[in-house]
Amino acid sequence: MRALVPVANGNEDIELVSITDILTRGGIDVVLASTEKEKKVRLMQGLRIEADCMLADVLKEDFEAVVMAGGIPGAMRLAEANGLHDLLIRQHAAGAVLAAICLSPALALQPAGVLDACQSVTGNSQQIKTPDQTYAADAFTRVLGDSYDPSLRVCVDQQQRIVTSQAPGTAIEFALAVVRMLAGDAVADTIDRYIMVAH
Repeated sequence: MRALVPVANGNEDIELVSITDILTRGGIDVVLASTEKEKKVRLMQGLRIEADCMLADVLKEDFEAVVMAGGIPGAMRLAEANGLHDLLIRQHAAGAVLAAICLSPALALQPAGVLDACQSVTGNSQQIKTPDQTYAADAFTRVLGDSYDPSLRVCVDQQQRIVTSQAPGTAIEFALAVVRMLAGDAVADTIDRYIMVAH
């Protein structure tokens, strides 16, 4: 079972690390694919990582899930990544789990049209400040339309096989929801107990 995790400069550090860690603990083969010109990527808070491959190298492959971190400008760079938009559409049609946290539901999933049939979705509704710009609290979530539910930390649509989530503090819950969809309750619950997630 494989999950594609596209990664861009400026993705949110906690989110990306939580995704890769929890999915790996769940027995899922994580393929970390750089959308940049090289495998080395610098995350939003400065963490430097090296991806397994370039996104261009795996665009024709199939995965059981595609999971995306957010962050600024990381989510924006994912939205602009060559081929990712079409990959999301194709994988959704094939029944893969699509999951995005923070700004990526609005910037990556929504433009691909994969959220259209979801009853509820969520994303980061906080005011976001960067050295260059301040974004209003609803600057990104308003893109999600009437299905946006700010009360949900993590939103799971079993029928559409979509998982969306809010800010970095929800990243472990978010990743566990993806594991639950892919590997089942027993696997997710074992991880949950071991790392002592607060409920």
